[in-house]
Amino acid sequence: MGSSVKRIRTALVGTLLFAGVFALLLFANPFNNHKNPIISELLSNNNGVSETLPQPPKTITGIQTGGISLAARTKQSYFYLLQNGEWNCTYLKGVNMGLTLPNTDLDNPAISYDTYMLWLEAIAGMNANTVRVFSIMHPDFYRAFDDYNKKTPNRPLYLLQGVWFNETWMESVGDAFGEQEKILKGFTRAVCEAVDIIHGKSDYSSYGQLEKAVYDRDISRYVAGFILGLEWPPDFVKTTNDEQAGMQQYTGRFLTTDNAQPFEIFLARVGDTLIGYETEKYSFQAPVSFLNWSTTDTIIHTNQPFPEDDMVSVDTETIKPTAAYHAGLFAAVDVYPYYPEFMNHQPQYLGFKDARGSNPYRAYLRDLRKEYSVPVIIAEYGVPTSRGIAHKSAMGYDQGGITETRQGEIVAAMSQDIALEGYAGGLIFSWQDEWFKQTWNTVKYAPGDPIRRGLNVESAEQRYGIAAYDPGDLQSAGYPDGELREWTGDAPVYSEDGVSLYAKTDEAYLYLLLRLPTEWDAKPYGTPISLTGHGSFTAAEYRLKFCRPVDFLLILDGRENTRLLTDAYYDRYYFQYSVEKRIFDRNPVYEQQDTGIFNSICNFISNEMIFPLDGKIIQPQHYESGLLRFGNANPSAPSFDSLADFYALNNTVELRIPWYLLNVLSGTEKVILDDFYKAQGVSITQGHDLYFAATSLDSRQTITLRPYKWKEIRKSAYHMRLKKSYGILKEAFAALMPDYT
Repeated sequence: MGSSVKRIRTALVGTLLFAGVFALLLFANPFNNHKNPIISELLSNNNGVSETLPQPPKTITGIQTGGISLAARTKQSYFYLLQNGEWNCTYLKGVNMGLTLPNTDLDNPAISYDTYMLWLEAIAGMNANTVRVFSIMHPDFYRAFDDYNKKTPNRPLYLLQGVWFNETWMESVGDAFGEQEKILKGFTRAVCEAVDIIHGKSDYSSYGQLEKAVYDRDISRYVAGFILGLEWPPDFVKTTNDEQAGMQQYTGRFLTTDNAQPFEIFLARVGDTLIGYETEKYSFQAPVSFLNWSTTDTIIHTNQPFPEDDMVSVDTETIKPTAAYHAGLFAAVDVYPYYPEFMNHQPQYLGFKDARGSNPYRAYLRDLRKEYSVPVIIAEYGVPTSRGIAHKSAMGYDQGGITETRQGEIVAAMSQDIALEGYAGGLIFSWQDEWFKQTWNTVKYAPGDPIRRGLNVESAEQRYGIAAYDPGDLQSAGYPDGELREWTGDAPVYSEDGVSLYAKTDEAYLYLLLRLPTEWDAKPYGTPISLTGHGSFTAAEYRLKFCRPVDFLLILDGRENTRLLTDAYYDRYYFQYSVEKRIFDRNPVYEQQDTGIFNSICNFISNEMIFPLDGKIIQPQHYESGLLRFGNANPSAPSFDSLADFYALNNTVELRIPWYLLNVLSGTEKVILDDFYKAQGVSITQGHDLYFAATSLDSRQTITLRPYKWKEIRKSAYHMRLKKSYGILKEAFAALMPDYT
């Protein structure tokens, strides 16, 4: 449990405990040897009819390079890596590694050597052979990477090194060549720094709070390639092309362009700089790619409802290598199954069927692969295990609302599709959960000090990891599972008429335990929750009366109908999408205080869509996020359901309510959403306490709510565990291009 003693544990002790627990999870995790029937079904395509994975030549001969050293080359559709003097075809299967832990951020993404080493061991243990990083990492990452490979010379991990630049420049400058080539200069400087770093010859780069960080490990022999750039905003690409129309084609020593748009010329210049710098300074070359994503692919999607997601292309096929570049180009594309919307609505994709049924994801992969003459890797793919949902997929491969087991099954299926369609590899997004990330359909908030950051399970972006980061030093404050040990010794917050309510909190949830005078599902019960004092003194539908304004009403009504409701005046969804954005009709009654109306808690997932091919209209979409899910939320339980909100047994009910459902933006700082109408927008307040009661819904007495002294958390606690998806993916990766690892 997250006691105050544990919260102030020193960094050294915390690291040692983390290492020990992680090792136990890694080597004794019951999911490591998990045998999931879906893997066999995937490989035999459900009907016992096996699809043959590609079988490229396993080796190729060496080439004359004029004294330039190579560790990796591209040829035809695949990578060939130099292993024991031979050029062996290697299918790149692995993960994207993020830059942060729960209480670090991009301004100071400090992670220890020991943590990196543990991660690398676990990644390799999943039968992965490649790690992709988005940008320069902490020096300890490269030291751990080098040391890990020295310990396992026969099964090294390979690195795809990403390089980016200051993203804010894309909006502030707007043109890749604007403001006297500010972005171009920054990007070329970054690629040269990256080259020095992977060769272990850098002491001039800053990293977070490390000024002039020392990078002293040469890991170039493990670098499968560089991936330059990020998911380009279409406006940035289009503005560059428009502002620089008529730009002369680029002729460099290692890269040239042919019929390229200005944005592609920009990329070619950066790539040529990298190759030239590495060649001249280190007599070494590595494969290079330029990141792309489905939004700026080169395919015309005739049924894309949002024109901005298909308005411009980045065609890296216009960038050509010269005879002086021996390592070779490749393509890297991020492809997710739920976005852009053409993935769900392009008729030929929906009509594509394989032995598993309709498979628009694979159909798109097939189309995309035809666009390239070089090897292609899927640089990002995956689905998150968040409680919240941000996009829906025609295949059920949604952005959120996915259990850990289902995550493993979906990602395993996508992994196989990528290999079957002739790609050179795929990198799962992502290795670890990252708490700092924001999602478009949740209110954005970041604490002033990341050491106090909490987890928002309603934010899809925070739960992509195969390695979970959960609140609490060693375990969370509670798990709805029917085992009540964590409540031993706790005094009830409320106790009346045979009903007792207990509460506790951590970085992610409000936990409640109710002891009832009857079997829990014999009749419905209600738990009013007061937080801001802006709510109602009554709940009209249930004929309940309260002693103070109630903001939320928890209704316990069996496995299928237990839900959290919000007072209409404090309904965040209504205010954002009816009042502010005017997507839905307004109801003036909701904008008055103390109406006694309690609404379903909803979350928005899509604007109105009008489809070009037939004019079909799909109205804006939402779902009821306040509907609570019955199940066992304890990760150690055989029946573990990672999305479970409550569990009931006999006369007891345990619940965990995500802070965001209560309009709490930071459970550690007690930061909550304030009165929308007084502020005329989303604003915050801080320091309120919680008040609770619990009653049967047939009560006609005025219900007295009792205070709960909700304590701030000065230093967030967290622990890592391997999700159930880990074991499934371990098995899937073992069967994926097994002769090319």
